[in-house]
Amino acid sequence: MRGNNRRRLFSYPHEYRQFMFLMGRALAFRECSLQALVLMTNHVHLIITPFTEEALPRFVKRVAQRYAQTRNQRRLGSGRLFEERYFSDPLISTVELSIVTAYIELNPVRAGIVSSPEEYRWSTYALHAGGERSEVSPGLWTPSSWYLSLDGDPERRAARYRAWVDECRAAGTRPTCTDARMLAMAPPGDRRRLERPNRKSAA
Repeated sequence: MRGNNRRRLFSYPHEYRQFMFLMGRALAFRECSLQALVLMTNHVHLIITPFTEEALPRFVKRVAQRYAQTRNQRRLGSGRLFEERYFSDPLISTVELSIVTAYIELNPVRAGIVSSPEEYRWSTYALHAGGERSEVSPGLWTPSSWYLSLDGDPERRAARYRAWVDECRAAGTRPTCTDARMLAMAPPGDRRRLERPNRKSAA
């Protein structure tokens, strides 16, 4: 979800919190679950599991429409805040899910806002990595099955996740899924046919 013409979505901490409050209200309908997020100044990345075909557009409308209304009212503004339609792309394998989770939580690092993902408050990184800096309520978050499969012990699971994000960061801007260490973390069923986020075959 991106600001119209790169328009800023968030300028102050209370605006990030307002957006997440609206997300919590939308998630309370139990039509979707949230696996990961990062709120940047002019765009938002979410990993969402919708439970029906209509659930995702309803979720986005509940959040974006109300947020735009309250922000415009607060600033005595008008006009479109978000681009006309959000962009969405399905994650079709556990491998792809693992890549994109790390990719979006590394957004603030790639943007030069922070030097490491644990320094950024407005993402789910700390929830995955066992940190304390996140402003994201654990009540918004539903851990993915991939994340839970990393280890049965929460501390070891968080350590493995931190190591995976470090691997992704070292791999470059958008890591590929051919890294052998990453494949070792994927359940066997997802090693048969691997795809990158651009949908090209990786193996």
